[in-house]
Amino acid sequence: MSLTEQQQRAAYANGNVAVIAGAGTGKTYMLAERYLYHLRVREFSPLEIVAVTYTEKAAAELRSRIRLLVTIP
Repeated sequence: MSLTEQQQRAAYANGNVAVIAGAGTGKTYMLAERYLYHLRVREFSPLEIVAVTYTEKAAAELRSRIRLLVTIP
């Protein structure tokens, strides 16, 4: 899966980003990519990154995807 142009702008933007979109639009995928970008490219510590979701289910999915991406070289 690749990011759309809009998702790329959000994933690689400087500063804070609010992502508001319907179900199935790739929010979790984009947020996981954004997290990875800030870890690897911007060299942030995980303690410097905050991701907020509306539900515990979404938070668990985001954590799972981030963990998977971080373990891939």
